[in-house]
Amino acid sequence: MSSLPGRLLDKVAIVTGSSSGLGRAIALRYAAEGAKVFCADLEPSSRSAEEKPTTHELIKERGGKAEFHKVDVSDAQGMKELVNEAVKTFGRLDIMVNNAGVSFEAKTPAVLHLTEDRVWDDTMRINSRSVFLGCKHAITQMLQQEPHQSGDRGWIVNISSIMALISGPKNRKWHLITQNIAYTAMLFALDTYRQQSSERQLQI
Repeated sequence: MSSLPGRLLDKVAIVTGSSSGLGRAIALRYAAEGAKVFCADLEPSSRSAEEKPTTHELIKERGGKAEFHKVDVSDAQGMKELVNEAVKTFGRLDIMVNNAGVSFEAKTPAVLHLTEDRVWDDTMRINSRSVFLGCKHAITQMLQQEPHQSGDRGWIVNISSIMALISGPKNRKWHLITQNIAYTAMLFALDTYRQQSSERQLQI
C-alpha cells in the first residue's frame, strides 16, 4: 500500500463515534487520504476542549468533504437512515467504521455476578448491537451498488479491544462483549464471502 496521500480518493466512509478520540482520528485521517467522510455520533461536539472545532468542520477547513449525522448506534432505524443519508449525500458507501462504544466498567469494575443489569444491557446495546446493525445496513448497500472504480466492493472496519483476547477478574463482561464483536464480524464475513465472486470481495 502506498504511503502517499490519496489512497482513499473519492471513497465514501461512515465513521461512528467520530466526535472524539479514536473515531475522530480515523475520520481526520480518512479525509486526509481523500475520502468523503460521513461523521456519525450522538453530538457533533466532543466534551474535550482540545477537540475543537468539530470533526466534520475541521475536515472542511482542511479542504476535505464531510457531513455530520446524529445517530444512536443501537437504534435499528437510526442506523438504516445513517447509511441511506450517507448514500444520498455522497452517492455511495465504500467504508463503514463501527467505532462507537462505551466502557462503563472502567469507572465501576465488578465481577460478573455483581454487574448491574442496566450496565450489562447498555454496554451490549451500544457496543455489540451497533456492530450488527452497522454491518447489516452497510453490507446491504455495498452489495447492491457497483464496485468502486478501484475495484473494491467495500470495507467494514469493526473496532473492538485487546480485551477480546484476554480477561481479568473484574472485566469479564468487557471480555464477553468484545469477543461478541469479533464473532459477529467473522459471521458476516463468512456470509458475504459465499455471495461474492473472488475478484471483488467485500472486506470485513
